[in-house]
Formats: sequence, C-alpha cells, structure tokens
Amino acid sequence: MTMISRRTTIAAAAGLLAAPATLAQAAWPNKDLRLVCPFPPGGTTDVVARLVAAAMRDRLGRNVVVENQPGAGSTLAAGRFAREADDHALFLSQIASHAIGPALYRNLAYDPETDFRAVTLVVTVPNVWVANPRRVPGGDLRAFLRDAKAKPGERNFASAGNGTSTHLTGEVINQLAGVRVQHVPYRGAGPAMTAVIGGEVDSLIDNLPTALPQIQNGNVVALAVTSRERLPDLPNVPAVSELGAEFNLVGFEAEAWFGLHAHKSASDAVVARMAEVAQAALNDPAVRQQLAARGTTPRGGPPADYAALVTRERRRWFDVVRKGNVQAD
Repeated sequence: MTMISRRTTIAAAAGLLAAPATLAQAAWPNKDLRLVCPFPPGGTTDVVARLVAAAMRDRLGRNVVVENQPGAGSTLAAGRFAREADDHALFLSQIASHAIGPALYRNLAYDPETDFRAVTLVVTVPNVWVANPRRVPGGDLRAFLRDAKAKPGERNFASAGNGTSTHLTGEVINQLAGVRVQHVPYRGAGPAMTAVIGGEVDSLIDNLPTALPQIQNGNVVALAVTSRERLPDLPNVPAVSELGAEFNLVGFEAEAWFGLHAHKSASDAVVARMAEVAQAALNDPAVRQQLAARGTTPRGGPPADYAALVTRERRRWFDVVRKGNVQAD
C-alpha cells in the first residue's frame, strides 16, 4: 500500500468514526425535552415556564414537558438537575436558584456557574412596594422613608419570606438609604398581602404580577416600583430611583428574573440550538404579548449575556446578605 493510499484509508476510517457523533449532533433533539420549574403550579414562575415550553415545542417539533419540582426556594430542584446529565433538559433558573440561594446557603448541592450552562434570559419581573392606605396616608414613599429614618424600626414592610427576592429588595433599600424599615416575613406573598390589607403591617414589597390586581381594585396603594424607570402598567407610580440623592438611590434597580440553563454536559452546539429556539419564541409577538400581560418583561439575548448577568447578580446579593446578616427560614 502506498503512503497516499494509506493516508486516504486512515482519513476515511476517521470520518466513519466521527460520522455517528456528527449525525447525532445534527439530529438534536431526538426525543422530547424536559423543562424543570422549581416552583409549584399556578404562580408566575410556572406560567412563564409553560408559555416558553409551548413556544419552544412549536419550533422544535418535540414536546417540552414542564416538571414542577418545588422546595427550599428552588435550590432542591437545582441540585437535582445538576446531578443528572441530560442534554434534553432545561432548568428555569431565576434569582432564587442562581443568585440569592447561593448567598444564603453554604452547603448547596450545586454550583450555580459550573454545574449549568446559560442559555438565555427569558423575562424580568419588577417588584412594587405597596402599602395599606390608612397606615401610609398619601402613598408617599419619600415621606415613609423619612419617618423610618427619624424613628428606626417603627415602620415595617412584609415579604413572602426570609431570604426571598422581595425581602432582599427591602434590605438593600435599607442599606443604601440608611434607614431601618423593619422586615416582617410571611409564608408566601398571599398571606403577606392579606396582612397589609388587614392593617397588620404598613407595607409589602411584592412581585408586580401578584400585586397588580390589589392595586387596581384599591385594596392597597402603590408607593414605588423597583424597575429603573416607571412601568406602563403603573404610569403614575414613581420608580424607587426617583428618590434620588437624598436616599442614595439614584439609578436603583432590583428585579426578579427568569432564564434558561442547560446541564453542564450539554455541548456548545446544543446550547446554541436551545438559545436559537428560545430567542425565536421570545421574538414572537403573540408570546411577548402573553408574557407582558402577566406583568413580566420579555428579554432574550445570547448565552454569554445571561451568564454575565447571573455572575453580577450573585455577587450583588451575596454582599446584601452579608451586610444585612440575612438568615433563611
């Protein structure tokens, strides 16, 4: 056999060996996908998961099955996902699983950066600070914080629980503004809202989608939103950032966010395909309208951008937890 023919034979053999992997890669997905939602059915997280799953299914031609796995503020599901290599699985990651949880819990069963591969940011969800109109006359957040500064610990805000994003939003405002509005944790946003309406507490920081109906029917008054600018749903409600230099809140922004992560075992090509399909879904006007109607802001973007956001947010909330000595329930 000549040198040329030997090389040709070796190259052909290598091509045959590589072909199955190439074909398998090109065929992705070759089965239905799973989308793990780390919260129970019915809430904002679940609604976002099901809208995204349906939109991706239509574009992939494969079912995308939502699996609800609640527990420990999403960290149980995240740990389980990290242990199961599966390039046909997605995790609905959010501020709890990938930023606040790692700051609160020292012995997590996963690393939010090395055990996952970022795919895309799906939506952001602003918080809104609401109050009982009898306990905060006029609904003036500036006056409320001035009162809190003059009488530390006498004014309060409720949240859905210790260590939640709504709790930590209030905590970071306390830290920046140099005030002490006392935190009152409840077991969920529903009980916290009931407490505000009933006058047990002054105020509540809540996700916009769950608070908006109570604002609209007049049960509570909106003091401010935590997005950088005012929101179309509440055009007359100021952003916290409008309090400005008096409370060191220029440029303030604190929003919940939801995105997609793949398992660390997923290849570059699979992650790219996931991101492409998710972006196409988020570009669909009908999908965007459905997400916006639920008080969320559709986002999107490349995997690198979402990975960078997760890193920034993890560092930010770690500092807030440390400075405030925040403890989980």
